[in-house]
Amino acid sequence: MFRIRKQACALVTLLTGAALATAVPATAADLPVAVTAGAMAAPQVDGIVFTVAIVGDTVFAGGRFSKARPAGVAPGGPGEVDRHNLLAFSLSTGKLLPWAPDVSGSQYTSGTNPGPFCKTVGASTYVCDTVFRIKKSPDNTRIYVGGDFDKINGQWRSRLAAFDIDDGTLALDFKPAVAGRVRGIAVTQDTVYAGGGFKKVNGINRDKLAAFAFDGTMRDWAPTADAEVYALAPAPEFGRVLIGGQFDKVNGVTHHAWNAVDAFTGADAPWSDKLGVNDVITDIVTDGTTAYAGGFNSIGPDVRYEGRVAVDIESGDLNWSDGCYGDTQAVTVSRGVLYSASHTHDCSAINAAPENGPIDYYRLVAETAAATGEAAADVNTVHAGDPIPEMLPWFPNTNAGPADSYWKNGTWALDSNDKYVVAGGEFTTVNGKAQQGLVRFAARGVPGAVNKGPQTPFRAPSLEKDDEGSVLVTWTGTWDAQNSDITYRVYRVGVSAPLYEETQPSRPWELPEMSYLDRDAPGGGSYYIRAVDADGVVIGSPQASI
Repeated sequence: MFRIRKQACALVTLLTGAALATAVPATAADLPVAVTAGAMAAPQVDGIVFTVAIVGDTVFAGGRFSKARPAGVAPGGPGEVDRHNLLAFSLSTGKLLPWAPDVSGSQYTSGTNPGPFCKTVGASTYVCDTVFRIKKSPDNTRIYVGGDFDKINGQWRSRLAAFDIDDGTLALDFKPAVAGRVRGIAVTQDTVYAGGGFKKVNGINRDKLAAFAFDGTMRDWAPTADAEVYALAPAPEFGRVLIGGQFDKVNGVTHHAWNAVDAFTGADAPWSDKLGVNDVITDIVTDGTTAYAGGFNSIGPDVRYEGRVAVDIESGDLNWSDGCYGDTQAVTVSRGVLYSASHTHDCSAINAAPENGPIDYYRLVAETAAATGEAAADVNTVHAGDPIPEMLPWFPNTNAGPADSYWKNGTWALDSNDKYVVAGGEFTTVNGKAQQGLVRFAARGVPGAVNKGPQTPFRAPSLEKDDEGSVLVTWTGTWDAQNSDITYRVYRVGVSAPLYEETQPSRPWELPEMSYLDRDAPGGGSYYIRAVDADGVVIGSPQASI
């Protein structure tokens, strides 16, 4: 939860009415630091990005799109080129790379619409060719791609394919025939695991889950799920594979939405955390000992899971849940920070992102990977005393996507390393500026990192003069897109040095009220406030006169 820190100045009254006396003091050094919140240039697409994967200085992106163009260019503008559901760009520069495999699907006719992931090309005629997942091999020599497609560069590849990273060529030896959608992929030192909606692989029964050697030979590993698998994550340190999706049973035993299975036999492994019927896990990542997952609820009863959870891999026990609403499509963890692609709202369990607050949806959020406190009351899936994470000051935002979007989720994909976070989705703006489908964010000190500091609108102060001519200057603070603390400096026009300064924490939903009594006012004057964050970004308020 967001904690108000002690200051040398007088106590601050928060607009939310929260009592400072009950807050837990902390310092910025107690928390991990997220990357900067300013959007960095990346290629744009004319559709939606469902998956991104960082390999060295290359970002691979997949989804449902047919064109790519440089940052800052409108659709159809100069530099737009063909890219059929896969592309690559430089992580450090954001420049599009020449890698351009042609990912396609066969037309077919059906009386049943296959859904929004596929394209309608005629009366009851459809093409399904979307890429849903890209994962790299541990040695960074290959990427594995899964989706709805059945051809790549004119060669048959039924929903699963591999590319050699050095030269970008389609791997000739890896071509299993998967009879249905692939949504999840996990890769270990010697095995590729796949999950999705399929029933058979190479004509052999494989119910939503299968595994392959690097030469494409199918392994005996064959756990079963009773509904679609969305995500897989390897846990080789524990000899397990984590699976998430829309299922209620794995290997015939009730395991709502996610479970752990043995990496060699496929048998159930310890996993005591159970979600509810109708819950869906969309993505899973690990840091070696902890698994982090995001998801949503497919029907939406009063109590439902939609935010993020962290689970100890060895025991399967819950470490924390944030209790947030807003479907989470993707998660990534780096340097103690869990980043999410979502449309987060109502995180009252962790005192964050309140419903009907100043921002409707937070489509990119960052939380502590470790629990930092305990819940004060029962809220959604979180109960009093449960461990909870803290939402960090990282507030870039996107729009929901184009007006004709079926989902309007905005963000769908994330990956990260020690220096960058890359996001993909259906958005057309980032931080209020045109940028479609892909965006980069960088850590402080990385060349080109864009600081996005105190936010506007920042209102003029209110002024009130007493009988002795002193002027009471009162103002409402602002919030910062990448820092908690902001220093406010009070200026009187005509005086170069600030009359007063005060540092206070804030969030978009929790702004401080502050005041300063100018006893040396010459019977009046004009005043303004400057807000300065820890990165040195400054904004000023309008002037007010009395």
